[in-house]
Amino acid sequence: MRKIFKSERKKTYDDAIHTEGRIWITVCEILFVSAPVLIALYLQAAPIWSALLSAFGVVAVIYWTTAAGEFILYAPLLGPGATYLAFVTGNISNIKLPCALNAQEVAGVKRGSKESEIVSTISVAVSSIVTTLIVSVGVAFLAAFSEPLERFFNNEYVAPVFKCILPSLFGALGYSYVRKYPKLGIAPFLFVVVMFTAVPSVAHNDSVSTMIILTGAVSLAAALIMNRKKLVV
Repeated sequence: MRKIFKSERKKTYDDAIHTEGRIWITVCEILFVSAPVLIALYLQAAPIWSALLSAFGVVAVIYWTTAAGEFILYAPLLGPGATYLAFVTGNISNIKLPCALNAQEVAGVKRGSKESEIVSTISVAVSSIVTTLIVSVGVAFLAAFSEPLERFFNNEYVAPVFKCILPSLFGALGYSYVRKYPKLGIAPFLFVVVMFTAVPSVAHNDSVSTMIILTGAVSLAAALIMNRKKLVV
């Protein structure tokens, strides 16, 4: 006879992922906050709370919509496990998301399936480890050769290249998907062209996140409409 308080619902893979993900998200948030708190306690220095809240308010207004929008756009592509990992380790748009999408493409798994979620989780985990190792080596390398590297990176011919890394990465990644369903790329492409032409200021770095959210919404709406009208083959 089953125990009275024993749940008859079998714990699924998603349940385990969400349980562990919430635990580790909480632990990481505590660790993130503990560093400045412990430093302040050790130095017996307290922040100016009015200035801190004022600065936090400005940043929150800018990024709360971005954070919500990125979660809505990225979570369906990454899956639950990879989403928890990616949002803790960071660099989602320029490293984790491209890595996960490319891994799904190479593995030949169907988007949104359990197989794609597992592949995505493994790829983001490996990406996080590799990134940590590369950053560690890079920091050591910079410490040893800081002056010549600083001159190289600040060179007038080299510095502009770093502004093109993210667009080139997403351009290549986007093409690999748009070529399969070219009709789905028409609406977001026209939207971006119109926005950049009508409002040139959105091309600035501070507006990139907002453009990602807006373009994602336009892409989703266009895809739903075209799918209902059987225009997507």
